[in-house]
Parts: sequence; C-alpha cells; structure tokens
Amino acid sequence: MSRRLLQICPYDGPPFNELCARYVEAAQLLDCEMTSVFLAPPTQTPMEYGEYLDARDLSDTRALRKALKPYAQPSWSLVVCHRYRSYWSAVGTGLMRNPCVALAHEFGFFDRSVRRLRHRFMTRDVRMAGVSLPVAEELSSMTGEVLVLPNVANPEKAKKALLSRSQARAMLQVDGDALLVGVVGRLHYKKRPQVALQAFQQFAGRQPEAQLIFVGGGEQPQLENGLDRSKVHFLGELPNAAHVMKAFDVLLHPTRVEAFGMVVLEAMLADVPVVALPLGGPGFVLGDLGIYADEDTPKGFSAALQRALLIDRPTYANAAGRRVAEHFSVPQLAAALAPLMADS
Repeated sequence: MSRRLLQICPYDGPPFNELCARYVEAAQLLDCEMTSVFLAPPTQTPMEYGEYLDARDLSDTRALRKALKPYAQPSWSLVVCHRYRSYWSAVGTGLMRNPCVALAHEFGFFDRSVRRLRHRFMTRDVRMAGVSLPVAEELSSMTGEVLVLPNVANPEKAKKALLSRSQARAMLQVDGDALLVGVVGRLHYKKRPQVALQAFQQFAGRQPEAQLIFVGGGEQPQLENGLDRSKVHFLGELPNAAHVMKAFDVLLHPTRVEAFGMVVLEAMLADVPVVALPLGGPGFVLGDLGIYADEDTPKGFSAALQRALLIDRPTYANAAGRRVAEHFSVPQLAAALAPLMADS
C-alpha cells in the first residue's frame, strides 16, 4: 500500500500557503499521497491542494476535534501538525495513533505551563520539531529530543518567478540607478522598523545616493529628525513580494527574535546580501553568509550595510545557492521526512 501523509495547518495565509505547498512537493518526491487540511476558511482563493474545515473560531478546540475526527479513520504514514493549534486540535481525535510530528514555527511553543503539562501527560508519543535549530534547542529544554524541520523553498521555481532588477525597480517605481536598501516584512515593533530607519540615516550620511524601501503592511514608524523624507518609501503590502527582491542592493533585517526568517531565505535565492544579527532563525538560515552587525545598535547595522557593499556578488550568489540547496530545499525536506514515516 502506498504511503500517505497528512499535514494540518491553522490557515492558508502567508507564510503557510507557500510552506504547505513545499510539503506537498516533498511528498511527491517520496512518491507519497499528501492530504493538506486547513482549520480556518480560505483567506483568499482556496489552495488547489487543500481541504478546509472552515472553522470560524480557532480557539474552539472541541469543534476543531470534531471536524478533524473523520481524518482519523484511515491510517497515515506521518501526520505533521503546523503550530500548536493544529497539534492540540488533533489530540483526542485518533490521529495520534499514527507517527506524528508537532512543528513549532515560533519561539515559546511551551511557554504556558498548561501546554507543558498536556504534553507530558497526554501526548508523550508525539515527536517535537522546530523550524530552526534555536527553536529546537528551546523546545529540547522542556521536552527532550527535538527534530529540526526547516522551512524550505523550491529554488528553481522561486528563481523563475523573480523579476529582473530593472523590472522589479519599475514595479516599485523607484530610481533605477539608486542604491536600494530593502526592509521586507510587516511593520511591527518586533521587526524593529525604527532601528532600520536609524541605521539607514547613518548609512545615508556616507552613501547619499541610497534610498530605503519598506515593503509590508502595518503602521508606519515615525521618521527620524534630520532624515531626508524623499529617501524613504513605504510601499505597503505587496502580493508576491519575494518576486521583487532583486530590486534591492542589500536587505536590512534588524529583527532580534525570529524563529526562522523566510524573507532572509528569499533574499538568498535572489542573490541579495542580508544584514542581520547572528541570532535566532536569521542566523540559522544565513550561517556564515550573513553580514552581521557587530553590535545591536543603529551604528552596528549601518557599519554592516557598508560592509555589504564590498562583498563579491558572484561569489556570494554561488555560495547562497549552494546553502539553500543543501539545507533549505524541497529534496532536503523530503530526506528529513522519510525516516519519520511508517508504512500505512
């Protein structure tokens, strides 16, 4: 009998629309049938590969378990639960009789004491995994052995979707010759857009042709006094923002706490160097390819931006491509899933 995989996810919005699609591709490489279940209704157009429970209240565990129970009737070679809500909703449905992995896409998966107690006494046979080594290390301090199942990309497909540098800049409506620093992601205090502004202000003092582009929805931070407003652009949320990554000369990613850093991976696929801190998910993804700030200050990030201009771009592009292929590609995900599966 062929092997069958089930993945459960809270919703199909970013980043899960792409991440779950990569799991489907990994299953195809393993010659497995994959069923993808989203707890919430479609955020926009339903995913062709997805089935929806249309739950309006993701906090109603009883209703979610009732909706998931029909999926417990067949046996599965592996069940992957993305995030805590999917994992806890599957408990008590019969799905845990199959090999099961609960995948943490964030830090603090077991911060609440009630979650730790539930796992200790009710779901001990579930394998735990983190999307990066730092997440897995945090989990291991609470639950013992933990797997690492990174988010992955399809490099060939991602590169084909990229706009050229000139096309991307035309779409963003920015100067084709400017030195562009990009900040991609939701404008939220945890993403530290204010630090990005302060770092850019210092950087622009030495690079007067530089411009700063924010791509992402949210509340715009207050501009620093003395910063030329014509050099800073807030473009809001863009569909398929990864496709315009080649518009940037460097990606500035000053986040201090992040479980993975998908935008960092997207920059690597576009051959764009990344300035970040050597911490958490971004440090895990970049490895020795990051242009890391020597100190967590605007001055430190500004100096790192200067260093990013000096790297040999062809050498960086080759190294980034190898790192993605060896650690963050669909074949690597398939290889990681294969030993976790049982014959159904």
